[in-house]
Amino acid sequence: MRLAYHLNKIPFLKDLILEVENQGDGIVLNAAGPWAEVVAPYLKNYLDWLSSRGALAQYHGGNVYSLYLPPIPSQAHARMVEGIIQTFFLKKPTPQAVTISVTNDCQCQCVHCSVPGPSQVYPPLSLEEVKRVVKESIALGVNNITFTGGEPLLCSDLEECISTVPQELAVVQVFTNGLTLDVRRASSLKASGTYAVQISLDSPDPEEHDRLRGTKGTFQSVREAVTNALQAGLLVGLSTYATNRSIEDGSLKRIVELARQWGVHEVSVFDVIPTGRLLRQEDIMLTAESRKALRKLELTSNQPTNGSPRMSTQSWTNSGRGFAKSFGCLAGNYQFHVSACGDLMPCDFTPLSFGNVRNHSVADLWKKLTSHPAYCRHQDKCRMQSLEFRNKYIHPIPLDAHLPVLIEELESGKDDQPSVR
Repeated sequence: MRLAYHLNKIPFLKDLILEVENQGDGIVLNAAGPWAEVVAPYLKNYLDWLSSRGALAQYHGGNVYSLYLPPIPSQAHARMVEGIIQTFFLKKPTPQAVTISVTNDCQCQCVHCSVPGPSQVYPPLSLEEVKRVVKESIALGVNNITFTGGEPLLCSDLEECISTVPQELAVVQVFTNGLTLDVRRASSLKASGTYAVQISLDSPDPEEHDRLRGTKGTFQSVREAVTNALQAGLLVGLSTYATNRSIEDGSLKRIVELARQWGVHEVSVFDVIPTGRLLRQEDIMLTAESRKALRKLELTSNQPTNGSPRMSTQSWTNSGRGFAKSFGCLAGNYQFHVSACGDLMPCDFTPLSFGNVRNHSVADLWKKLTSHPAYCRHQDKCRMQSLEFRNKYIHPIPLDAHLPVLIEELESGKDDQPSVR
């Protein structure tokens, strides 16, 4: 498949033509027109790096290199390229991804749940409000929309939310615990335009996974959900998190092996973050030795000879090395999060609100976020794992505060919850 990328949002690049073609597992780039000699080398290095990793799958004629990236070539990926140029060349922060929580309801009681608590005092967003958030996010440049929860499959309007997203402009993922991802629901998600599902797996040991989820039978549900999603034609990822113990005792390696046996496309490994129910437990953060071991496991697992699944780790993204240096902390840089009650947050791990989408446009809140001293510049490492950041923005949060906390409230030192955001 061959596709011309036209960067129409950037006036001085409107006559630049980037022709992208997938050939097998690789990508070929041809560039012509003004600024080709400036832009093309950077894009070529990025595409060559992806080609060296090999494609995971094909989707609508394009190569899939990660479930977090649109297929290449595609119009959605052209929008991603345009956003990267605006962010890094023109210093105009352009979001690539948004995670939208469609409910706080969930069947599980996970020990590590990152959904802010105590429970919100505001009602959840309506279907029409979610649709507006989607529309405004895409207008900003977003090309990857992820629906989360709680458990998003408990939202009866989920498929309608998904169908709102123009497939040529953005890809859609759904993060789920898998408990209700039966054959019918998997087919329904596919029919509505879902690109991929990310299914949570906390441990390769069934009893331990069920214990961490607080619900019996969840491990078996994950196994069945993977099968159902693959049969429906969905791209499938397993989402897990790394702890010092799971790295040391080989649990993460066993999860990757399970994913390979099950036919999963990608394994996402987030760092365990002191947030949500673990907000005050900073001793859980990964050590330097654990991060080093995790990056080594990722490098070994992603050797071309190993095939699927691809292993993607937050520790690599936040390592500040190679291409990872371009990513760094994704919060308020590459992505933002909208809670089930409408708060716009830097990411779903950060219990800070920059306002509510009921009262402000997504564009205005994004501008407010990216202009804030904590987020106005690139940062290699995860802010929520930075003691300096936590001392300034997390430690002052009152123990009984409703989360997320409005940033102005925190900075002013007020303890009262504002009635309007």
